[in-house]
Parts: sequence; C-alpha cells; structure tokens
Amino acid sequence: MTVKKRGSEGSKSSSKRQNKSKGNESSPKLFSLDEIEVLGDEIMETKKYNNFIPLLEQFSLIKKRLLVSEDEEYEKTGRKASLVLFRSFEALHKQGLLTTKKNYDENKKLVVKWLIQKYNQFKDIISDFIVSKLSYESSLQIDLLEIGLNLVKVEYVNTSSNPDNLHFPSQTYRQVVEAILQSKNGRVVSDGSSDNFLVLEFVDRFSKYWDLQYYFVNGLGDVLEEWKAQKPQDELRTIFANFYSIMRNELLFQRGDLEDLDVWVGRPLPSLAYKPGNFKSQFQKTFVTILSYPLTTSQYKSILLILHKRIIPYLAQPQCLMDFLTDAYDTGDDIIPILTLNSLYELMKTYNLEYPEFYTKLYTLLTPGLMYTRYRSRFFRLCDLFLSSTHLSAKLVASFIKRLARLSLSSSASGVVIIIPFIYNLMKRHPSCMIMLHNPDGAKTAGFEDPFKPSEQNPLKTDAIASSLWELETLMSHYHPNIATLARMFKEPFRKPSYNMEDFFDWSYISLLESERKRRFKTSVAIEFDEWDHLFANSAQPSEEATASSSYLSGWSL
Repeated sequence: MTVKKRGSEGSKSSSKRQNKSKGNESSPKLFSLDEIEVLGDEIMETKKYNNFIPLLEQFSLIKKRLLVSEDEEYEKTGRKASLVLFRSFEALHKQGLLTTKKNYDENKKLVVKWLIQKYNQFKDIISDFIVSKLSYESSLQIDLLEIGLNLVKVEYVNTSSNPDNLHFPSQTYRQVVEAILQSKNGRVVSDGSSDNFLVLEFVDRFSKYWDLQYYFVNGLGDVLEEWKAQKPQDELRTIFANFYSIMRNELLFQRGDLEDLDVWVGRPLPSLAYKPGNFKSQFQKTFVTILSYPLTTSQYKSILLILHKRIIPYLAQPQCLMDFLTDAYDTGDDIIPILTLNSLYELMKTYNLEYPEFYTKLYTLLTPGLMYTRYRSRFFRLCDLFLSSTHLSAKLVASFIKRLARLSLSSSASGVVIIIPFIYNLMKRHPSCMIMLHNPDGAKTAGFEDPFKPSEQNPLKTDAIASSLWELETLMSHYHPNIATLARMFKEPFRKPSYNMEDFFDWSYISLLESERKRRFKTSVAIEFDEWDHLFANSAQPSEEATASSSYLSGWSL
C-alpha cells in the first residue's frame, strides 16, 4: 500500500513538473532526488516508459551547470538519475525488451525500437560526459564510466545464454573506449602520458581483466586511422597520451593460458578471444597506427622506453616497426636514437632485421652531450653488447676506442669512470688494437701530428688504428685521484680478464665525493704551518692592533 501511495503522489508531482516544463521549455528545472526516485519507480512498476524522456533531459541541464562551476546539488541529481536509468535499462535487458531479434507484433516492435533509441541516447550521454572537461574533477564522471562498463556486462550476461552463440557487446564497449581516448580531462605530463583521472580509473580495471584488454585493441586500429585524418594535431597528441597511459601497463597476455584469466563480464568469452594469433594481429594494427600519429619528443621517448619489452613481443610481425625505428634512429635528437637501440637490437637479434649503417650511426652517437645525459648507462650497456663480437674489424673498434678516449677529456668525472674500464675491456676483447698503446714506430719527432680524423663520420675511415691513446696518459694527471689511479692501469700488464661495467655505471659526483669523505687514511695527514709577522702582507707600517693580532695568531700551533 505504501508503494502505491508513493507512486500516486509521485505521479501527481511528476505530472505537475512535466506541465511546468511544457509551459516553459527554454528553462527546464532540476528534479529533486525524490522526484527522480518516483520516475524510476513508475518505469519499473507501471511501465511508464515516457519517464525516460525527462530523466535523460536532466543531463543537459547538469552538464551546462558543471561546465561553469562545481555544484554539489547538480552532481547528486546526476548521480541519482544515472543510477535510476541504469537499473531501469538493466531490467529491460532481463525482460528482453532491448533487442529486435524476438518475434514481437508490430506495436511491440515500435515500443522496443523506441526503448532502444532511449538506451542509445543514455550511452551517448555517458560518452559525452567522459569526453567533456568539466570545471573540476567530478565524481559523476567516474560514476558514469563505471555505469558504461557495467552496461557491457549487463548486455553480455543477458544475450549470451547460448554457449554456441556468444556475442560480446563490442559496440557498447567500443563507445566507452573511444570516449576515454578522447577525454579532455587532465593534461599531457612530462613523460608523454596523461594525468587524466578517468583514464587512471579505467586502467585499474583494464589491467585485471582479459576481455577488456582484448576488445580494447580489437578493431581500434580502424578508428585510430579515421581520427588521424579528421582531428587536429593537438587532439591526436591527447589521444596518444591517453592511449599510452593505458597500454604502458604490463598486459595479462603473458601470464599463462588465456582461458584461465579473469574476465570483466563474468562469463566465458567467444572462442575468438582466446586465440593468441588474432590478438597479436589486432594489437599490431592498433600500435602501428598510433605510432604514425604526430608525437612530441617526450612521447617519442616514452614509447621507445617500453617498445622492446611490452610491445614487440605481442606483435604478429615485429618487422613492421622497422620504418618507425629507422626514422627514430635517424632523427637529429640526441636522446631518441639512444632509446631506439634496444628495439633495433631486438629486431636484429630475434627477427633478422638488417641495418647496414648500424655501426656508422652508433659511432655518430658518441658526442660530448652523451656523457651528460640520464640515458648514458643504457647506451654503454648496449654499446658494450654491440662491440662484443670478435669478428668486428680492428679499424672499426679502434675508432670507437679513440673517440671515447677523446670524449674523456671533456667529460665529467662520473663519465670518465665509465670510459676507462670500457676501453680496457675493448682492448682485451680485440688485442689487435693494442698497437694504439704500444707502437714502436709511433711519434719520434716533435712535429708528429695525430692521424686520427675526429670529424669523419664513418668509423672505417678515421685512421684511428694509426693513432695513439695519448688521452689516457693525460688522464693519469686527472684532478680526481680515483680517475688518475684508474688510468694508470694502462701502464701495467693487462692481467685482469675484464672489468664488470655494472660497477661503474652508477657513479656520480655525489658518490665520488662521498667515497673520498669516507676514505680512511693509513697515516696522519701532514699539514704545513707558517708563522706570519703581520696580518696583511702589503702593510708597510702595521698598526698596534695588527701587531697584536699577528702576535696572537703566531701563538697558535698545530
């Protein structure tokens, strides 16, 4: 009885509100929470489907308000209306009233089509709120994102009763995904990603469920291609930032059998979703397309940092990245080619990529700026790997040795600490380069000129093998005692097999000074002390105060 009474009273208040809105359509009023509850009850109990119209109209009013300023009342109304609409459409799904595949009479078909239209309108509202940048980070947007994902679950649960005829609601999920990628909330941060709170909210679910990952890339490549031709560059960079923020997280794909992974919809997926080959082809198409977007330097760096570990293993044909990596390697930037080395090496080692000018380009990366970049250790790790083959030409290796020795003269102390053992290891690995240290036919006259050509870009034409490593002798007089001691090892026999380069990569000015501070000396430090007759050396006739000060100071002894 209580429910009926509430419904009748609510019906009267609802009709009054609707009459008011008809009389003044240009200025609709915001419903109270009780009024929204009544409208929802009427949909559920008396099938008064016309109530969908005023409920859906509330969101245009709410969005217009929240675009200007934060308003708690409007946000509560939006949250209540979205919850009521979700429950109503969920009930309609269970009743089968949101599909035209059933055999209905003509009148019932018209009703079903009208309900589907209102359902699609609700999904459009969800997408619009996700994309829109309100005046603040609204919790209503998070609620609508959650409802959008839950609609995917509701649709699948109520349309996949037959295990032989499973159909994932790709269109509904795709609408949510496109809204997230185009979301204008947040900004592009320094690492090329986005601090969009809706993207971060989506990532929390995306990283846990296989179906959200698989259907995210499934068909997305075509959408990205359309956007590339339609949208301006600033919007494309925002899309990439949102995309990168989602995909930089490690996927579940590599964690065992796909059938054992958790799924968001709570039921087994169509068989196509469990085929690794199909996922890799869709994954590849999506990434190849997104990498063709106009990227900022920071976005270039960010994607290259994860390319060799989190992208290449999931591609059906990793060789398709050859053009992208080649273009990145040939850029004039100092950092991007260094970050490209990991992926290029992976393609050359595993997928037989041929890059004829690889060592020439690697040689040109040895610049003074390299010794001051944060990716210095990464470069030397890879460079040590690339020069490890004993089949390399002595001229080639000698050019790298000479170039590094020349860089040590202008490098920071922490950079020289890396160069010296690196040269030592190269000489141990390539004994034919020892002639650069012990050449009996070397400089015998005062007019000897170094034959090394520092401006030559081809390492096979620098004549470094005919030169000497006089730079290492210069380092033996380095101001830092550790470096001077390290350089003197080239005067001794090469008895040490090789140095572990990992012991030298993490050195910095702070660590070098700290090691000196903590060093314990075996004997006491000798300190000279001179007595002065007066305080200032230029004083011809010191005053009495100066004489007194001088006498006072001379009384001190160590």
